[in-house]
Amino acid sequence: MTELVHVLESRNLLSKVQCEFRKDHSTMDLLVRLETFIKKAFARKKQVLAFFFDLEKAYDTTLGSKLDYGSVVYGSAKKYVLRALDPIHHQGLRIPFRMSPIKSLYAETEELSFEHRRIKLACNYVLKLKSLPRNPCHEIVFEALLSDFPADTKSEPNLVASTFEHIKNAKINLNTIDNLHVQCLPPWEEHTVKVNISLTKQKKENTSKVANKKEFSRMKEKFSKHYAVFTDGSKLGEKVAAAAYFPEHPDCSKATRMRGGASVFSAELEGIALALTDFVIYSDSLSALQAIQSKNFKVIDIRRLYDLIRKFPSYVHISFVWIPAHVGIQGNENVDKLAKAALNRASCLGKTHLLVRLHLLCLAKKLGC
Repeated sequence: MTELVHVLESRNLLSKVQCEFRKDHSTMDLLVRLETFIKKAFARKKQVLAFFFDLEKAYDTTLGSKLDYGSVVYGSAKKYVLRALDPIHHQGLRIPFRMSPIKSLYAETEELSFEHRRIKLACNYVLKLKSLPRNPCHEIVFEALLSDFPADTKSEPNLVASTFEHIKNAKINLNTIDNLHVQCLPPWEEHTVKVNISLTKQKKENTSKVANKKEFSRMKEKFSKHYAVFTDGSKLGEKVAAAAYFPEHPDCSKATRMRGGASVFSAELEGIALALTDFVIYSDSLSALQAIQSKNFKVIDIRRLYDLIRKFPSYVHISFVWIPAHVGIQGNENVDKLAKAALNRASCLGKTHLLVRLHLLCLAKKLGC
């Protein structure tokens, strides 16, 4: 039984919490049945096929998605009308928890009530709309915010006004949201970018630091004629910082504090943007490199990164290489310290391209360009 539980948990097929309270249907009861079937099949030299059904995903893709559709505009409806939808919402949640009270049901399933779900979706819609000034609804929604609505105590609060009130209560600053302009570049304007993640084949938890260093040394030989740069991002609470370290010119290394609440993913991409000076950039962020490789221009940091890359001459070849973190690679350790030191800076990041221009000027002087 212990081995079966270990295998299922290691493959994320088994939750560590009790997920059924009916008689003879608890998690342990079902595991005992499965173990019995496996033993009988082994004795009879047969195979056992077990399906692990994720009720949460099933609910979201079937019932949840249909309830969410169009629910953004439900905020202006009467409460007694909206209450008619609550039993449908509860019906899906009661599959694993049949006897729980309504409030306990939300806590046990970690799902929002239908009312709070509508508020969340409405806020998400407005926040996304803020980044799309060319959207036809942008002008309607944000002009409605500035207009004066007649005070009518009998009617429900205006949908736009109530949504902005929720955003205000959540302390979200709309001025920090950047505009999103997704532009598809023609092939002749695209800059060649190579992303090398071959070191991911070596599992960090199963590989010693010495072996990781050797693999990195072999990787460096492939880029012996390239200018090396190490990048990293760091986050501590609400403080976020990014850094780029230049082993050959440490005094040209760059670190910057980003705006509060930014993600580590954004910090990693910012560190890469600071390093777009020459050829090979070493980063320990696999997600950032995969995002660069996928060219997902809906992500503003990816779009800015490619805008910077386009400014380089066509003969400049830029390569990105993934390296494992905290295995003793000197450049990676140095840039990690640089990023963490920037967390305590008072100034926050402004526009990326201004920092990169200053950095390019600094490095050009060092290289005699």
